[in-house]
Amino acid sequence: MKATTEKAFEAYIQETMSSRGWITGSSIVWDKQKALFPDHIISFIKSTQGELWAQMEKLHGSELSAKLIDTLIKERDTKGTMHIIRHGFKFYGKPFKLAYFKPAHGLVKETIELFNKNQLHVTRQVACHPTDSSTVDMVLSINGIPFVTMELKNPATG
Repeated sequence: MKATTEKAFEAYIQETMSSRGWITGSSIVWDKQKALFPDHIISFIKSTQGELWAQMEKLHGSELSAKLIDTLIKERDTKGTMHIIRHGFKFYGKPFKLAYFKPAHGLVKETIELFNKNQLHVTRQVACHPTDSSTVDMVLSINGIPFVTMELKNPATG
């Protein structure tokens, strides 16, 4: 592979971000119809809001994951991605968080533990259109919610 190719640039960015704590993502777990990583979202919620998850699981059983994701998508579509990352969303009147932010101080151990459970993924070659096979070069996501897409270009190779 030539050092000037777009793929080499993608690999370099991914390696650099991985060395700074980002997780290398997989486009296999991407849901191109919903434009998110549902497994990462559910995993994050279970690990950070286990009691709330258990409470909702008693009510919704095996349908909980699908219903929760559908509700999240409706909230994202009306209020926007950054809103749901910052404020979470409500499901049957209960607030679910999608990220935890670094506290101003380290006095409350639980707050830091929740912040440390955030997972930042950098994923290459992600399908970006629900009806064809076109891809975007890179997607950055937090806990399964994409917040940056990158289309890399190299003027040297056209």
